[in-house]
Amino acid sequence: MINTIDKTRLTDRELLIFNQEVENKKKNPIIAYLLWWFTGFMGGHRYYFGKTGSAIAMTLIFWLLVWLFGLGALITGIWALVDVFLINGWLKEDNAKIEAKIFNDLMINRNIAPVSREEAPAQVKATNDTPANEPEVKEQIVEESTTQESPVQATPKFCVNCGSQLEGEMAFCPKCGTKIASNL
Repeated sequence: MINTIDKTRLTDRELLIFNQEVENKKKNPIIAYLLWWFTGFMGGHRYYFGKTGSAIAMTLIFWLLVWLFGLGALITGIWALVDVFLINGWLKEDNAKIEAKIFNDLMINRNIAPVSREEAPAQVKATNDTPANEPEVKEQIVEESTTQESPVQATPKFCVNCGSQLEGEMAFCPKCGTKIASNL
């Protein structure tokens, strides 16, 4: 079962970005069904969903066995007939993965507020008017940067498959068992 993502945690700007990115990256059902209709016997719809191994198998079965009394067309025709009932689930699964990935990226980017080295002292100087405090400010900035955790490590991660929150450095999602990419 695929969990829904808590979009209430997003700001208005992040929600706009989230919705736009999902619209740009999600699979189009019309294209999926058209590929199934015209190239389903050769696995065209499976290529579209990134199921390349089985798509190549369908293509090879069709073309290698088509000369044997149409056996390739019969086998892949039945396979494609089963697939037409699976396409809707594939669309939902793919969209859930895309939503979870984009949500995770937004949550990571929220906690990373890059400040250039020139801006950081200027921001602190604005609060301290006396030039005598300047050495203390530089020491304070260095101390803060060494004691704080990296923002990427401190941010919660979310499973790209089910959207559940991950804690620490997990290798697999405890809810659905999906392997967690190391670059998240």
